[in-house]
Amino acid sequence: MADPVAAAPKDKVSTGTHVDPGTGTMLAYGAGNFPTGMLLLVVSSWLMRLYCPSEDEVGRVTLIDPWVFGLVSSVVMFFAAFTDVLVGYYSDRLKGPGGRRQPFMRWGLPFLALSFMLLWFPPIQDRSPLNIAWMVVMLGTLHVSFTVVVNPYLALMPEVWRSDPGRVKVSAWMAGWNAFAQIFAFVGFGLAIDSFMEGGDILGFHVPDGFKIAAVAGALFTVAGFLPTILKVRETPRSTDKEVPFGLLEAGWQTLKNPAFLPYIISGSMLYAAQFMVTAALPFLVVTKVVDDPKGGDLIAGYILLGMVLLTMVMFPFAEKVSTRFRKTHLYIFSLLSFAVLVPLSTLAGSIPGVPAMLHLVVVIALLSPGLAIGLVIPRAILAEVMDHDTKRTGYRREAMYNGMEGLIQKIAGGLAPLLQGFLFSAFGFSREQPWGIVLCGTAAGILSLAGFLAFLKYPLDRPTAPR
Repeated sequence: MADPVAAAPKDKVSTGTHVDPGTGTMLAYGAGNFPTGMLLLVVSSWLMRLYCPSEDEVGRVTLIDPWVFGLVSSVVMFFAAFTDVLVGYYSDRLKGPGGRRQPFMRWGLPFLALSFMLLWFPPIQDRSPLNIAWMVVMLGTLHVSFTVVVNPYLALMPEVWRSDPGRVKVSAWMAGWNAFAQIFAFVGFGLAIDSFMEGGDILGFHVPDGFKIAAVAGALFTVAGFLPTILKVRETPRSTDKEVPFGLLEAGWQTLKNPAFLPYIISGSMLYAAQFMVTAALPFLVVTKVVDDPKGGDLIAGYILLGMVLLTMVMFPFAEKVSTRFRKTHLYIFSLLSFAVLVPLSTLAGSIPGVPAMLHLVVVIALLSPGLAIGLVIPRAILAEVMDHDTKRTGYRREAMYNGMEGLIQKIAGGLAPLLQGFLFSAFGFSREQPWGIVLCGTAAGILSLAGFLAFLKYPLDRPTAPR
């Protein structure tokens, strides 16, 4: 059978002059990274706090056992991961006046916002199989609709911005919006949880707890974040390099044959799982090891994470500047190494005699901020480079398929994180008397980051960033 890559119309790839959109379009597009960065971060940071409160907290009821929560989260992510490949495949092949990306975003957005909101409204305020079923349905719908909206959204970037400097700039705007997403995820949720821990009345409606207030706000911000992209960002005209002929299996196989993709995706997936684990463990760390009164621990955890976000935002101009002087690959390696070294130290806060827990945690977070800023700005530009290399290989623009394969592999890796966290919590404890499950989450996250660093050493497209 003829090799479809060898038969690809490389001589017909669009070569017309392309002008990158201006700052207004960058801002509109970047706003979509607010819900992109916020939704799953909120789930990883706070959902376990709702369903599995710490054993030390008076008045809180465990709705699902920690090991069951971890198992459900992992199974849902594993199954939802395959949606990424399907959405990527069909988005690349979609034909019609609405384009290849925008129809998915328009149809998926209502389901995304609604499932996120309802996830925080479990039906039974006690241990019950109904809570498990509710979590399965809502979390599954959230992950699938997240893929339907976000995969095509991310696929727009390398298509609309073609220059390397333009991609770094729009990645910086995306990172900025992502920083605001983290502020809401950490501080907004933490403040709502702390302020309405025992419920309250808002505009005449009784609210059982602060989780639900923040969830409604998050759903509204999700719609508001994606609307600018839907209304303003236009896809490039239809061309022969968008006539992708590959079947589903061949399309996935061709991404894996790209020698630059595997080092990128393995490293990114390990870092994703590491961030998932440490973010989910940090509120438990603060409640059990950093503060004396666990009642205000969630809010203090939010403020600590806010400090990390603000420090990281300050570093964004630095990250963009150094990308003009150093290779993107070297900067990304620095980011991976900083996580591997520093993240295990973060969960040791409160466990080292003579070192105040708060000071320990603040110092580690400050040291992490440069690597975190680089890790937020650089990877999207690297993936765009990987996609360009695929176009040279095959003759076709297949951005959504790459985002689909990225989502598949990242979600499989990310699905292991709550499973491992649930096991560590159940086996080693997550209370003041038995905190070692929390401590070991940092160790596991460091090992994952180190594995990502070793994988990325094989990345072959090692060339300097184009001068601005």
